[in-house]
Amino acid sequence: MLNPYFAFGVPIFLLFLYIVFALIRRKSSLHYIGFVLLLIATFMMTFSFQVLQGLWTLEESHATAQLEKLGYAPEILWIPLILGAVLAILNLWRGVKRVKSFREESN
Repeated sequence: MLNPYFAFGVPIFLLFLYIVFALIRRKSSLHYIGFVLLLIATFMMTFSFQVLQGLWTLEESHATAQLEKLGYAPEILWIPLILGAVLAILNLWRGVKRVKSFREESN
């Protein structure tokens, strides 16, 4: 799970997917695209947390030989988690605003 192609490749692909759907959202009037963006951001955050848990398990078992073979600084694994959290919070905020606007339009 700590393979750099896996640990960073999946979040990079999810970020690319997020950008594609964000562009689609700007050019269309589909209401559910915001929810799709929330799902992508949440999955990126959850996946990155699982990768970090794999790192913490290695650190607890004192597998220093495996930690030295990573080929990257383990602190970099926090970047996709933080990015996913920021995007998830942003999309939650947008969703709440949209629900409030729907309620105001119906009154």
